[in-house]
Amino acid sequence: MSDDSQTSDRRGFLDKALRALGLLFAGGMVGHLAARDDTDDMVWQIDPDKCIGCGRCATECVLALSAVKCVHEWPRCGYCELCFGYYVDQRVDDLEVAENQRCPTDAIKRAPVEDPYYEYIIDEPKCIGCGLCVKGCNDYGNGSLVLQVRHDRCLNCNECSIARACPANAFQRVPREHPYLLRTLGDEDLHEEPAASSAPEPFQRAPEPAFEPAPDPGASPEPLDLPAGEPSAIPPTAGGGLGPPELNGRMGAGDV
Repeated sequence: MSDDSQTSDRRGFLDKALRALGLLFAGGMVGHLAARDDTDDMVWQIDPDKCIGCGRCATECVLALSAVKCVHEWPRCGYCELCFGYYVDQRVDDLEVAENQRCPTDAIKRAPVEDPYYEYIIDEPKCIGCGLCVKGCNDYGNGSLVLQVRHDRCLNCNECSIARACPANAFQRVPREHPYLLRTLGDEDLHEEPAASSAPEPFQRAPEPAFEPAPDPGASPEPLDLPAGEPSAIPPTAGGGLGPPELNGRMGAGDV
């Protein structure tokens, strides 16, 4: 075989090999991009019916401050005076002091609404996602405090470190257009911002009636303001005077 034909065979072999590698690379890129698109369309979230408040959300997130925060489902809240999402089980009294509170970072604010009801507001920048309040509310209350992944913070990792460590298998992938798993609130009720949440007005109060003091029976009556020279429009009474009989004889000449 001549040198020219050997060179031609080698070039043909290399050309075919490069084409095959190019096809494999292109197919791999297409598959990678398709998988990435699927991943980008899904986000991590916590199923509140499975969550047991184990505390792993505070310690296992790759972020220094966990992307998991407590969310208050207001329609489920009983506005309890003794909220065990706020208070610890065993305490000496009901003072709002640190040793009586369940939250270790003072992220739950308590405010009176009307006796005997209180509202509880989550200060999200302080919340570390420990789930202590969630566990207390589930054990003793209505379960209105839940943990949710907040997507203004979450990096949406391919393999969530919290999901891997969750003993209740409460983490799951959900569509990005419906990123929250709540029982009474919709996605639009959760604002994607790290500012402290504000509570809606829980009660619709009727407007207070205007206060009008009762007249003093011993006080002198107001003088009648009648135009000069005009006859009185008040008919005379049996006593011959103007107005009710009890006012007759008590009005001076300068009063009319």
